[in-house]
Amino acid sequence: MKRIYLFVVMGAIIFAGCTKNIVYDVPESKVAMMQTEQEPEDVEAWNQEVDADFEKVLQALGTDDEVAAMQYFDAKYGTSMAVESERFASARAGSSGKSGSSKYPAMNDMPFNLDGAVYISGGTDDLVGTVIDWVSPKTVPGSYYHGAVLDLDKYDKYNEDALCLETAISKGAGYESANDWRNKVNACVLNPKYSLNKSKLDSAQAYMDYYCDMNNKNMKYGFFKNTINIFDVVTKEDTYMWYCTKVVWWVYNKYGWDIDSNSDLIDWTTSGLYTIVKDYYAVRYFYSSKKKNAAISEYMATAKKNIVLAEEIYFSSYFNKVYENIRER
Repeated sequence: MKRIYLFVVMGAIIFAGCTKNIVYDVPESKVAMMQTEQEPEDVEAWNQEVDADFEKVLQALGTDDEVAAMQYFDAKYGTSMAVESERFASARAGSSGKSGSSKYPAMNDMPFNLDGAVYISGGTDDLVGTVIDWVSPKTVPGSYYHGAVLDLDKYDKYNEDALCLETAISKGAGYESANDWRNKVNACVLNPKYSLNKSKLDSAQAYMDYYCDMNNKNMKYGFFKNTINIFDVVTKEDTYMWYCTKVVWWVYNKYGWDIDSNSDLIDWTTSGLYTIVKDYYAVRYFYSSKKKNAAISEYMATAKKNIVLAEEIYFSSYFNKVYENIRER
């Protein structure tokens, strides 16, 4: 399978809404040709054309050209990428502009009382989180995409701005505070179902302290290598590229639990990532539903194996839900 290697600036990763102002010409529609379902005379030339147009779509992600790039692709190939893009663009336009904050009042009843408790959050009012939101499926009402694990030894009830939750920030692995989590849009707290060995947990948390250290910047944030390369998903075992739920997975992996459930309850078709992958392969292999379905299945199997997301932790058999507050569906 031919792969596309795409490089996008960090601003696209956090969906900062950069302006590129690219003018897209009216494309020559390929819809009629695709409706014949006949293999192109020159398959390689077709693949190159589709890849070039898809590269423009991914280069535009997170910029003011995102919707226009997808509309161009849709008009040329009869896909529907822009529908999903417009939803995320609207979410970013209404976001608060500060990761971890929201327009809602603080969740003062959220518990911070158990070492190793896992916190997950969702909703569209978190600017940095929108990239995770885009990748994540939306099976449960909380639209969960963000995660952290509590190091209770670092929690200070008299100073809830103390950094005590191991997670990821724009630099990669990092910390958030209890106040950060009280001000999420939607949030859920998961307690370990089984009693934890404190010395083992302390050791696992200490391992992640090295990466979460705010002065340790020898890392990057992301799900994909080379900034954005959706065909080169970072493995969970990699220690250079970090995202929030991968940090949570690492703590418990060091403890001895694999909390990546890969649950069949998760509907991956609700992911923005799935939407563009599906449309890309539908165009590339319009003449063969067998090749199209095989390529989509192979991609999603690889993604599910290598990415651990909030919903996968939510459905993990290792945790019980003890708190939930959903304020935006």
